[in-house]
Amino acid sequence: METNSVHQIAKSNFTLFVYGASGSLAKLKLFPALYELASQKRMPKDYQIIGYARTTMKVEEFKLIFEESVRAAHENIDKDIMKKLLRRVHYFSGKYDSIEDHKSFLNFVRKIEKEKKRVRIAYLSVPPSTFTAIFKSLGKVNFNTRMSRLRLIIEKPFGYDLQSAKKLKRVLYKSFQKEQIYLLDHYLGKEAVSNLLSLRYANSILSALLSKKYVSNIQISALESKDIEGRANYFDNVGILRDMIQSHLLQILAYFTMFAPEEKSSEAIHRGKAKVLKSIRIQAKNVVRGQYKSYKNEKGVSKDSTTETYAALKLTLNHKLWKGVPIYIRSGKALKAKWTAIVIEFKHGLLQSKQKNIEPNRLLIQLQPFEKIEFHLLTKLGGKTFDFHPIKAAKLIYCSGDCLSEHGRLFLEVVDGRQDLFLNFEEIFAAWRVIDPLQNYCNKMGEISCSPILYKKASLGPKAADLLIEKDGFKWFNAFPS
Repeated sequence: METNSVHQIAKSNFTLFVYGASGSLAKLKLFPALYELASQKRMPKDYQIIGYARTTMKVEEFKLIFEESVRAAHENIDKDIMKKLLRRVHYFSGKYDSIEDHKSFLNFVRKIEKEKKRVRIAYLSVPPSTFTAIFKSLGKVNFNTRMSRLRLIIEKPFGYDLQSAKKLKRVLYKSFQKEQIYLLDHYLGKEAVSNLLSLRYANSILSALLSKKYVSNIQISALESKDIEGRANYFDNVGILRDMIQSHLLQILAYFTMFAPEEKSSEAIHRGKAKVLKSIRIQAKNVVRGQYKSYKNEKGVSKDSTTETYAALKLTLNHKLWKGVPIYIRSGKALKAKWTAIVIEFKHGLLQSKQKNIEPNRLLIQLQPFEKIEFHLLTKLGGKTFDFHPIKAAKLIYCSGDCLSEHGRLFLEVVDGRQDLFLNFEEIFAAWRVIDPLQNYCNKMGEISCSPILYKKASLGPKAADLLIEKDGFKWFNAFPS
């Protein structure tokens, strides 16, 4: 990896095609990330950014969309950097399923590229329903360069279930090779998430303690204070189990519990995560589904919708390190706070077991709203009483060196041709095999058995989620930042 001081920079010239360039995902995440790379001098000598969409639009209009999205995400914009970046921004209007339009597009691309030695990257910021048309068009028109084959960035969701995920793979593999495909889950671009594996194995105290011998339970929470924010067309067809747990949270679980691979390769990491996901054991009775009370009043949501906006579940791993350790996962919308964290609770030792109502030692790895690691220990109160109060040893673990947003970091990985922080289909299939039976159970049992429990906005979700963990003698640990 080439660096500028300690910073990763794009080591290759590139041309980026952004499909769905006027869509919300590109405006919210990708365009601000590209400005971030330019402002930190991480761009190569020659790069070009082309928006591709069906909407007829002048390039000046698209540049305005690009600039406004950057300004919405960044407070202080450098006018000179913005001006130089916009010189590299272009627009092409065409149909997704038209071979002729893509032939014209290739000629357009060639005219704006200065250096021939470069990589070309297609970023799909479009609904999954349009994937097949784009794959076929890109597969039939040769966008490869002398330097590399065309690279595709595809964001989750990767299908709606196992069957559709397998279909996605078949369609992709008809025209593209495995090395060309970058399956992006933006959580894996978070520094604290990608650091989970190295955190354990760079610290002998953690690698010694983090196993079934010492850990009583693991809790993974991803709570959001916002509701679905007008995204009913997407969310009401998906639900929180598919949207958050199948992807983001099972990935966090896999990263945290896998064995460190002996070889340093993306394939070894993928195999390790897939092995964890394949070892998951879960029963439908250990799943709680909830829905915030005003959900059915959201525009575009059916009045009889049974889509869950909250889910909590208990699972175990048939895994040498973790067999028998209960793992609790929860995620939901319109809750009390925005908070994403892993909580590891340790078993009481012999001495601690003799003391009533003593809190367990904990390791907290917080991912949002900011990233930190925190040990929760106990110390004795002053005087003759044998009572304790908690102490915390905390350290912020974000932005300690090479700092980038998730999409900026992941985009540089694609330019460099690195797959470590992306997914492969084996682990995607393994995750769907966890979620599909839970969804199928609801389909078989019908609405009455699987109707979500209503909960108030700004709460912590349905009471049944508390009972799920309390029946095992534990409680959800909440450590929301003030």
